This record gives sequence, structure tokens and C-alpha cells, in this order.
Amino acid sequence: MRNFIIVTAFLVSCSYAQSLSFLSGSEADTKGQSYSYVGLMAEKSVNSKTSLLAKFWGDYLVYKFEQNGTNVRAEAPAFQLSGGVKRRYNAWSFTLWAGWERRDTDVSPNIPGVEVKGMKDSLLAQIEAYGSLGKGYGADFIASYSSATSYLWSRARLKKELNRSLNIGGEVIGQGNKDYSAIQSGLIVELKFYGLSLGLRGGYKNSSKGNSAYAGVELYWGF
Repeated sequence: MRNFIIVTAFLVSCSYAQSLSFLSGSEADTKGQSYSYVGLMAEKSVNSKTSLLAKFWGDYLVYKFEQNGTNVRAEAPAFQLSGGVKRRYNAWSFTLWAGWERRDTDVSPNIPGVEVKGMKDSLLAQIEAYGSLGKGYGADFIASYSSATSYLWSRARLKKELNRSLNIGGEVIGQGNKDYSAIQSGLIVELKFYGLSLGLRGGYKNSSKGNSAYAGVELYWGF
């Protein structure tokens, strides 16, 4: 019942939105770790500089770590509901999000002492910055924190617009908690057409499980 009320409240907020965005993507590495997500975001302008936002998000996380000498595989689906405020300053925008997440983590083998396993509710905090650096260059930064698992994720990107349909660039991502950590860097290619943005990513990743390659795809549709 609680989840039904939350989803209903989000759908009502969408009905008052001036714009909606659909986001989806997936990433996997050669160590068998992966992350997939799907989300819907609603935005309503308060004035020329300020907007209110709502976001409904579902994801599925698979990662590996070592616990007391044992290799552990964790699978962790989650859904999130959050609200945010966006402020615009010239060519830049800054967004602050706060919300709630429920994540259900299953570990294999099921050994004692793993703090992340089971269903946990978390408070979420996230900051975002997007902007233009001039001459076709753009940059963005995101950092998010989940309280129940003390998980921090951050990403910085630099992109160059080659034409109205094509961007290229690079990214650096850092993430982790006491059980798992990773840092990765790679290249991005973005194709834009008819309101859609398709991103292809790939690069090098160093995690608690060692070095690997990673590849991913992203889809954004604003309507």
C-alpha cells in the first residue's frame, strides 16, 4: 500500500509537469559486474532560473567483493523516489536532490558479517552540475550518496560537440563503500536525433576485484 501511494503521488506530480524525460541504460565489465537502470523525471519551472523536479528510478546492481577471505557476489535491485530543485546561472545549471531508496541485496554465498545484505531503506542525496565551457565544449558532474549502505558514487564528464547530432568526450567515475570500491575512465560517443540521445561508453575499470574493461549504453528521451 505504501509503495502504491508513493507511485501515485509521483504520477500526479507528472501530470503537472511542463516536461518529462525518460532515461535508461546499462553497463557491464569483464569481471561479471553490471548496473542497469530505468527512470522517469518530471520538471516544472517556477521562474526563469528555478525548476522543481521529481524522479522515479529503478535499477539492478551486480558486484563482487571479498569478505573474510571469501569471494562474494551481490545482486541488488532497488527503486527510488526523489525530489529536486534546479537553479540556472548563465550557461550552467545546478540541481540538488533528496529522496528515498529501497534496495534488496542478495549475496552468494550467504555468509555472516555482510552488512549490505537484505532489504534496506536509505535516504538519498545527490548533486548535479551541467554547463558549457564555450567553443562547443560541455562538462557535467554528479555525486550521490545512499545512507543505508554508505555508498558514494560520483562521475565527471567532458564533451565536445562535433555537430548537432554528434558529441564525443571522456568520463571518470568513482564509487564504493567499505565492501566494494572502483574507479574507471573511458570514452563517450553521443548520437542525437529527433529528441533522443543515444550514448555509447567504454573504457578501463579498476575495482576491488581487479582490473577490467567496461562498456555501456545510455538512452535519453525528452518529451
